[in-house]
Amino acid sequence: METILETRTLRKEFGGLVAVNDVDLAIEAGRLTALIGPNGAGKTTLFNLIDGSLHPTRGEIVLGGRLLDGMPPHARAAAGLARTWQSALLFANMTVLENVMVGRHTRSRTGLLGAAFRLPQARREEEETKRKAAMYLNLVGLGMQANEGAAALPFGQQRLVAIARALASEPRLLMLDEPGAGLNAIEKQGLAELLLRVREMGVTLLLVEHDMDLVMRVADWVVVLDYGVKIAEGTAPQVQKDKKVVAAYLGEEE
Repeated sequence: METILETRTLRKEFGGLVAVNDVDLAIEAGRLTALIGPNGAGKTTLFNLIDGSLHPTRGEIVLGGRLLDGMPPHARAAAGLARTWQSALLFANMTVLENVMVGRHTRSRTGLLGAAFRLPQARREEEETKRKAAMYLNLVGLGMQANEGAAALPFGQQRLVAIARALASEPRLLMLDEPGAGLNAIEKQGLAELLLRVREMGVTLLLVEHDMDLVMRVADWVVVLDYGVKIAEGTAPQVQKDKKVVAAYLGEEE
């Protein structure tokens, strides 16, 4: 199986604090990999290193065989890396459809001149952008809300718009930072079904999530961090039974 993303002895220090401690990670293409661990384990810091929001103290990140050293976030997005955040971060003054269209910017080939003068290529590209954005909105179940203001949507639906926007870039790897946070049971069930559909489309997923029921339902592979160290990885049932994982979550027995 192809490895789409690797981190090699990846480390991040904040002063005297080691947030990510020489983590080796291998994300296999076509799988849904979950990254779990107690609060403060370094999961979001690792995400921020991968997407370029943070610079590592040392170590390497490789996407599809390409070393990402020094590459800014927008260049990583163009290389096939997309992510969502714990907040939806939608453009409140834009419609739902327009928010998803923003995700197509890495696929745009029309220059400033073509856009300014509404040249035929620019018009064709805009129509294609709208078509693809509508397709991804339908995928997440929000096609009927396309022309509504994004800020008016309930929290759970805003999360879905953020996922649709990330998918609109047609990424090789989609990183989701706690997509289930704040959702009710029905919304989480819908989210689980969506994640499985996205995986079936051939998109590789890396998921940070605290809801273990959700992780156990959707994850092909689980990686566990504790205090910035990778302490275990395996299938969901394997990780559930791992003594180091149990200790990290529940504390060592007396």
